[in-house]
Amino acid sequence: MIDKSDCSIEVSGERLAYARGGERPAVLLLHGIPTSRYLWRNVTTALTEAGLNWIAFDLLGYGESTKPVGVDLGIANQARLIGEALERLGWTCGTVVGHDIGGGVAQLLAATRPELVEKLVLVDSIAYDSFPEPGIERLKDPAWDQILGAADFDLKKGLTKGFQRGMVRQSKVTAELIAEYARPFEGIDGRRAYLRAARALRTEELVSQTAAIERIPVPTLIVWGAQDAFQPLAYGEKLARALPNARLEVIDDAGHFLPEDAPETLGKKIVDFATA
Repeated sequence: MIDKSDCSIEVSGERLAYARGGERPAVLLLHGIPTSRYLWRNVTTALTEAGLNWIAFDLLGYGESTKPVGVDLGIANQARLIGEALERLGWTCGTVVGHDIGGGVAQLLAATRPELVEKLVLVDSIAYDSFPEPGIERLKDPAWDQILGAADFDLKKGLTKGFQRGMVRQSKVTAELIAEYARPFEGIDGRRAYLRAARALRTEELVSQTAAIERIPVPTLIVWGAQDAFQPLAYGEKLARALPNARLEVIDDAGHFLPEDAPETLGKKIVDFATA
């Protein structure tokens, strides 16, 4: 389970929230949009039971981390901030796990800060030009400022549709689950923060680093839900072919939000890979 203690660190004048299991983490967990470190709460059970210490961040603009105006929330700056935070927290090297845009952050970390990454796990990750997916890209239309700024706008409805589309096990898409992911974006200011996070996603931040990413030498496990509606499996296959030391594992009965759909299966795969 995710440690609920309120841990945070200031990096470049912004506060990054995190949870950790153990003092010397060997596994770093990075979430995507629109989630937070809460995404990993059931996956970390397997890590802890296997004796693997871990740390899970809320990316800047997400979860309990600060939600600044006028600060770049793109994946390149996120990678820079995470790298700086890891150094200050005494991280030396370990397994970096990223889901969705967190997978993009993980790729950039491995490409630009190789001394921090021993192994890489990409879970239904963005790759190449696969992002922003259409539902996120449309939020760049200025009309959404007024739509999400309306006092009666209910973000939970949109999140519910997204999770229902992104998960095979529909019974897990509960009101409680949606409420937890919506909570950091409550109110008009919260929804504006969500817009800023979505609008910061830029295809070129990965595409411009394609050559460096395809040279990442570390052992890499790519895990994909076969029924991913947001990041097509073809991107995972392409990435697995391109990376020199990668393998792809597909989970048939899962969608995009794999840590929610099949946390036990994913947790075991991460444990087996990190300890191999």
